[in-house]
Amino acid sequence: MDRLSPERLIAEAVAATGLTDFGGDDFREGLARNVEAFAQLPLTPQALAAARLRLVSDLANRLRIQAWLRANPECEEQRIEGPLLVCGLPRTGTTATVAMLALDPRFRFLRGWESREPIPPPIAGEEDVDPRAVAAREAAKTYDKAALHLFDPDGPEEDLVMLAGLTMHGLHGAYPMPDDYMDWWIGEDFGPTYAWHARTLKVLQSRRPPHLWLLKAPPHIFKLEAFAAQYPDARFVMTHRDPAKVVASVASLYQDFYQRQCDPGAIDKRWTGRRCLEFWAEGARQAMTARARIGEHRFVDVYNRDVVRDPVGAFEKLYDGLGYAVDADLRARLEAYHARNAQGRHGQHAYTAEEYGLSEPMIRAAFKDYVERFGL
Repeated sequence: MDRLSPERLIAEAVAATGLTDFGGDDFREGLARNVEAFAQLPLTPQALAAARLRLVSDLANRLRIQAWLRANPECEEQRIEGPLLVCGLPRTGTTATVAMLALDPRFRFLRGWESREPIPPPIAGEEDVDPRAVAAREAAKTYDKAALHLFDPDGPEEDLVMLAGLTMHGLHGAYPMPDDYMDWWIGEDFGPTYAWHARTLKVLQSRRPPHLWLLKAPPHIFKLEAFAAQYPDARFVMTHRDPAKVVASVASLYQDFYQRQCDPGAIDKRWTGRRCLEFWAEGARQAMTARARIGEHRFVDVYNRDVVRDPVGAFEKLYDGLGYAVDADLRARLEAYHARNAQGRHGQHAYTAEEYGLSEPMIRAAFKDYVERFGL
């Protein structure tokens, strides 16, 4: 990777922060794996430079978090409530579901700007003028991919995608990571990753309650048992949609990433389709196994078809499953959210399974057990 070694990246993070304590060495294997993987990819010079900067930034953030914890040891004594984890295959409505839940002030959720720069942790009542938040809102004005993925600078962002980088176990979905990297990532138990994840949430909640966390990221479906082991009071909202629609949509999203990150023509659409099918079919299998072990009573299921047909009704059903009630204020917020984000409001996301070398029967066959289990 641009002739960089893990040691050089670590040295850059240390130089940038003036800090040396990473709070453990569990990040080192992941860092080495990342460097090795990025060196194999047909990335443009700009994408390679961005990947390198992201690794250094994540290392620097880990150093800063550890320094904050050392200076503020009371953070570690805090209790994390829940969390409530929205999980499911990508393109199944995880973004819409977590956005609806985030309208309820009982929840604390992760914003992209605080995950990118977690130190100092945000302060309740000062976020309107926090320079990190102000910069994120300004940058959002030029965002033009809403048809692919909704984005709100003050709304919930994917915690695992962002915080896993602190232990160098990030999925890096924007890059066509090599097979050996993906095999390693799938096989890792993620125990140390979720331990650091919890430490980070404690820092972020220390000056900005509430402490009932609302989290979301599709890759969690590979690691639900590790998540539940770290958070024994966690509950899970799992979203569902016909995988024949999911996989083609994911492939289209990933191909868009790859075209922007890689040399022209380097990544074939059929390769992207096959990768998405195999990877997320394995995720569905692991999620079903984990549900049986964790306990089905801790899961509430949300069907994308219900959210599209009757979003407020689907939300009320979800809240009933959680043991909550929808009051008049929350209902008004829900109705306003869906007026702003009705299907087609931000344009259409056009794709077919066939352009990625797939077919609906092929996809449904790969997800046979999942399709039967959830009646999709």
